[in-house]
Amino acid sequence: MSARDTFEFTTNKTWDDTAEVAPDAVRDVLVVGDIHGTKTHLADAITHAADLGAQAIVQVGDFWLADRHWSRFSPLQAEYMQAACDSPLPIVVIDGNHEIWPALGRYALTPAARAAMQERRPLHLGGSLWWAWRGSVWRWNDCAFGALGGAVSPDKRLPEVRHYRWLEEALDEDDVDRLIVNTEAEFDGRLDVLFTHDAPAQVIGLKSGMTGIPFDVLREAKHGRRLLAHAVDRTQPELVLHGHWHQANAERISGRTEVIGLAEDGRQNHTALLSTQPTLVAVYA
Repeated sequence: MSARDTFEFTTNKTWDDTAEVAPDAVRDVLVVGDIHGTKTHLADAITHAADLGAQAIVQVGDFWLADRHWSRFSPLQAEYMQAACDSPLPIVVIDGNHEIWPALGRYALTPAARAAMQERRPLHLGGSLWWAWRGSVWRWNDCAFGALGGAVSPDKRLPEVRHYRWLEEALDEDDVDRLIVNTEAEFDGRLDVLFTHDAPAQVIGLKSGMTGIPFDVLREAKHGRRLLAHAVDRTQPELVLHGHWHQANAERISGRTEVIGLAEDGRQNHTALLSTQPTLVAVYA
């Protein structure tokens, strides 16, 4: 088995000591919707970000993060992860429901990862790749950013996906509490931007294209969206950007908060350019 056939997470950087993600290093961010482990979509996003002059990429979940325990069965997955690490721009991933959750679970329990999480910052996965785990917060260009990934998989009971599902793929109360506590500690309780995978319950313009979802799965998904709604109420971000629904949608859900949903897999409105100056704004790009 060649080295390129596997991929190992490596925590050898810390967020606060890495120049590329320093508060004064990032002004414009390309936000990317669900990408589902497709190397061509990843390459297109990196090229698009550079063309727009962005200093970083944030991907809002369903990136398909995976380590060597998975990628040894899928060389293409290892190549995809290596391509993300080799990006000339930092890539910050919010976890979705379509990640290789056993991989993230193993990694989160390592001493190096746990120590990094104590700093409240995104966790280094290798090269240019970072994981904005649930509740992580950071500052770019005087704006307060936070992450709250996770969602319920509508297809979670299908036999072909069970081997990489994890019970903790869904958002829970502890995740929301962690975000609130970290936001209070770092930013006096208020965010400017919140990246999520699912959409908060206040968003009403989204329509699911899936049918036949079991009632208890729907109930669990609605609970997750209500938790996101609570997180938004408590942290009061100006912008929430999310994926998961595979469709573009923009709504203002309160006097302060605008929500922008991103499409999937390179389709129209799959990306948005978030600028922090002269004012905070995000537009499809």
